[in-house]
Amino acid sequence: MNRDKLFQALSGLDDRYIAEAIRYAPEDASSASERIVKMKAKRIITIALAAVLILALGVTAWASGFFSMLTRQPDPEETFRINWSENPSGYIEWSDAKLAVTFPDTAESKEIEFRPGWLPYELPSELRGCHPWQNLSADTWFQRLSSEDLAFADGPQSVPAYRDMMQPLLIETYSMSMFNNGGAMLLLYYTPEEITEEHWDEQDVDVMYFHATQHFDAVPEYNMPERTIGENIVVLSNAEGGWVIRLAGEISMDEMLEVARNLEVRETGKTMSYEDFENHYLFIDGGVG
Repeated sequence: MNRDKLFQALSGLDDRYIAEAIRYAPEDASSASERIVKMKAKRIITIALAAVLILALGVTAWASGFFSMLTRQPDPEETFRINWSENPSGYIEWSDAKLAVTFPDTAESKEIEFRPGWLPYELPSELRGCHPWQNLSADTWFQRLSSEDLAFADGPQSVPAYRDMMQPLLIETYSMSMFNNGGAMLLLYYTPEEITEEHWDEQDVDVMYFHATQHFDAVPEYNMPERTIGENIVVLSNAEGGWVIRLAGEISMDEMLEVARNLEVRETGKTMSYEDFENHYLFIDGGVG
């Protein structure tokens, strides 16, 4: 990568990515924190600082492109407002989120649907919670796939291996433009463990995956013991198309990643923008939404 190409690319760099680069290499930018505040006035400082950080992190990392998802741990007092017509105020404010996942601002997102090439169970012809949910087959294209019904012990579609689960596997599609202007995917109750970031060339997606847990203290008066529950979460994002896919559930991470790697994605022909969405925060905890 020569100097001209490097600076041409850096000229359009979002300041959030510079902050993220500093987070990954603080020893290379420990004296630059005050300069970040001043960068907005003089873009040349942004470019110079970013170039130093890129070189510190390695040109090969830059050549493959910046990761299209950023994570941060919100302050416990930070609030997130969700429009909720059933509340007298018309909204609800949440706080103490455990993780926020953000994306680059995107003017238009291409709406997509997906077709699973592999699932850890046999897909029934009807499955409530899916979109669509009837006349399902290996050729069905989904915008939402939920396997919650497979965990009901007394249900006609019950899968014995899932009977102690709440949600074996949930797959949903989203638009990056929904999260413009500071919007985010949030973990509200679950706490993430180590986060792995990858790029999958086969599907041209950035990938983030981790295990998350939620702890419950014992409640003796209700005969409930202390317990910790967990789920696996995988997020795929494609910055060019402006779309996001989230997989979550209680199947193993190996199975979750196998499902994700075998998803076929196609565009519907519809585009979405920020104004198409009433809310710009989304909870990705199991059972929250």
